[in-house]
Amino acid sequence: MRKAIIITLVVLISSFVMAQKPLFKVDTLSIELSDLSLHAVLTKPSNIDNPPVALIIAGSGPTDLNGNQPMMQNNSLKYLSDALVENQIATLRFDKRGIGKSVYPAFSEADLTIDRYAKDVRSIIEYLKEKQFANIYVIGHSEGSLIGLIALQDISVEGFVSVAGAGNSADVILKKQLKPKLSAEYFESVEIILDSLKNGHVVKNVPPQLNALFRASVQPYLISWFKYNPAELIKKINAPVLVVQGTKDIQVDDEEAQLLAGACNNCSLAEIENMNHILKTIEGGMQENIQSYSKPSLEINKVLVDTITAFIKNYSK
Repeated sequence: MRKAIIITLVVLISSFVMAQKPLFKVDTLSIELSDLSLHAVLTKPSNIDNPPVALIIAGSGPTDLNGNQPMMQNNSLKYLSDALVENQIATLRFDKRGIGKSVYPAFSEADLTIDRYAKDVRSIIEYLKEKQFANIYVIGHSEGSLIGLIALQDISVEGFVSVAGAGNSADVILKKQLKPKLSAEYFESVEIILDSLKNGHVVKNVPPQLNALFRASVQPYLISWFKYNPAELIKKINAPVLVVQGTKDIQVDDEEAQLLAGACNNCSLAEIENMNHILKTIEGGMQENIQSYSKPSLEINKVLVDTITAFIKNYSK
């Protein structure tokens, strides 16, 4: 009887220890570049050696490595990372230069271009290769898709995933987004500015009401952004590509995903029912969709996780 009690205690203690063993190994990194240190988080499953790794690139604006902005917390990219790690895929998330914990004293908005972001991504991929990751994937969300496409023009990875990425150049996207929201006269002013920036010309006399969007310090970035056509870039990617689009995305529509996926020979397209731009599941209408942008407790779409996991595991050696 006493022996049975001891065995039972050993089993209970072992179960408790196993339950307490962390599933993730999380390392906070400073990736040294020529002019700054990029803040990054590398998360790996604790029970597997040499897993594939997905580099996650956040979207536009002051979006940090968790998918959050100062006035908009949703944890979309953190949840994506956690879900992938649970599926035996390591992830590296990072704050882009000038954002979150990658702020640095010499930062100037006027010096920022999308090419600079892409160069940073190439440096991170080189860092991962130096760390002996055999299977590196890039996941670009929204504008992060374009940044990934630019970066991958001259560096190789095992695969690329575009999530809510555009197929048209950014000036075309902005026109599509703004036209329904503005009066004809107001939109005409916007269109003139966009066309000028598209042609590489700075606009000196921006109407005060448009200054937030077209202020002088952001125009160099817009000029660099508008010159790229994602559908042309994706043709040159020498790796399998997965294009993912949600049916409840109110920022990037299905037409963009179709254009992007149709532009390359090695692309597959996954359209995910009821997923919105920040990867959340929306069963209702516009109000629910908008509210989800500031609901950090709302989990991300499970089909998205399964789709990306299957893609990565299919091509990993």
